[in-house]
Amino acid sequence: MATVPAAAAVRTTPLLLVAVLFGAVAAFFASQALWPLTAVAVAVAVVVLAGGVWLSGRKSREL
Repeated sequence: MATVPAAAAVRTTPLLLVAVLFGAVAAFFASQALWPLTAVAVAVAVVVLAGGVWLSGRKSREL
């Protein structure tokens, strides 16, 4: 398993917080049975997480 340097982890922390926020928004929309908005919030959370993983991998390869 590859380790992520602390500097890369600090740079991706805001992305993780955004993904968690959109996860919470998705949970709220699901509780209100707003399924189209839930799908959008989940999609945004997944894209942000994928971007954070890609960014951390790219940054760790540069170091």
